[in-house]
Amino acid sequence: MSETATKTALATLDSLQARLQKVQWYLSGNDEVEDILDTLQGVTAQGQDYTVKARLARLENNLGKLSSRWPVVRDLLNLRASYPDLFHPTTTDVPTTLSAPEILAIVNSCAPSFQATASGLSAIKDLPIPPAEASASLISLHPRLSELELLQDEQARDMADLRRRSARAIQRWYELGVLGESECWTEWERRVMEVEKRVRREEGRMAKEVEEDKAYGD
Repeated sequence: MSETATKTALATLDSLQARLQKVQWYLSGNDEVEDILDTLQGVTAQGQDYTVKARLARLENNLGKLSSRWPVVRDLLNLRASYPDLFHPTTTDVPTTLSAPEILAIVNSCAPSFQATASGLSAIKDLPIPPAEASASLISLHPRLSELELLQDEQARDMADLRRRSARAIQRWYELGVLGESECWTEWERRVMEVEKRVRREEGRMAKEVEEDKAYGD
């Protein structure tokens, strides 16, 4: 690491340490010098007091103590981990190519929306707060609503099971009643046609015999 980078890193660490001490002072009324000196003495005993790694370790140690001792610091760190954009908002530069009249025209065109927003916020502010009895009654209904939700889920499962059973019953009726009956009628029609053929052949044979008997008789 070059000398310039080292100086920059150390200056940054000095600034971070100063900010951390200010936070400690705001929370507890003192900068907890004893804890910091204990940490410094422990690091100095290892001969690494002024290294960047050692100073980062001290800062992380002090921040960990703050988060374990003060819930507000812990909540703030959790909020930063969940929503980092809140702590690093994206800034957009105002275009410098527009003239003052053009910027004024843009602001004037957006003025009605500002007024509408302001009136909406005023209306929300003027809304009366519901009485505590109404809120308490709604809260007392929560267990019953939970029971009704469970009952509704159970009824939905029963209805789904009934739909599946109905679908299987209709399929069974179609296979046995409609298709089975159709196959039965088809088989009967085939047998009737075979019987008709046999009857016609027998009738033809009998008619031929009658004609032959008449011819021999003559």
